[in-house]
Amino acid sequence: MAADFKLLSVIAEGIVFAIIAMGLYVSFSWMRFPDLTPDGSFVLGAAVMAKLALYGYSPFISLIPAFLFGGAAGCLTAGLNRWLKVPAVVAGLLSATSLYSLTWFFLGKPNQFIDPQHTMSGSTQSAGGLLTLTLGFGAIWLLLFLFLAIGSNTFWGIRLRALGENPLLAHDLGTSQTVHTFVALAFANGFAALAGALFTQRSYSADINMGIGVTITGLAAMILGVLIIGGEQRPVFVLPAILVGAVLYKGSVF
Repeated sequence: MAADFKLLSVIAEGIVFAIIAMGLYVSFSWMRFPDLTPDGSFVLGAAVMAKLALYGYSPFISLIPAFLFGGAAGCLTAGLNRWLKVPAVVAGLLSATSLYSLTWFFLGKPNQFIDPQHTMSGSTQSAGGLLTLTLGFGAIWLLLFLFLAIGSNTFWGIRLRALGENPLLAHDLGTSQTVHTFVALAFANGFAALAGALFTQRSYSADINMGIGVTITGLAAMILGVLIIGGEQRPVFVLPAILVGAVLYKGSVF
């Protein structure tokens, strides 16, 4: 029984970090933008979830504003890079650092406890509750997977990946590198904030320090997934491999 509970815990947390890794896959692999903002957007999403839970909002509805706030964080980084010409890594660091202060201001204190009744499954102290939460996380991951897998084969998705490989194509294609950077980072950090909101439902709390190292963990999961899949480049195969990589990574450090 204890082994089953531990396995479910690993899978649940692995799915959360797989969602972060999916966002990093968009920014690092598709757009070729080394974005470090997820350390801050993860915390921001968690804070939004915790704050809305205090006001009695549904844990499902709270995921939407968490995603939107994360998207705004990504736009901040894109603006620093594209408009103020701040290098990508520095822009991400500046955004992540400012988001810590914003999160503290938003919460009004360094951490906030969430009552289990405000999560998707109630208490996760039992295997049944944890299984329900894990299935909920899995359903959300599946929706995001379908979004990226289908979107990657659209004209816009192909063009975004092309611009990531060669930004000079923007002029030839008659499009804007800036617009694509904004959209890519908005989705990438929206995913990270969504993961933060989900993780809050797993840990029953939001803490301003919970985002430290999130980007590194997500990158480790992404790289492990890419190694598993080998030379395959199609997102429909890479994204599930990233999920497996995230679960294996969390299992190795659990």
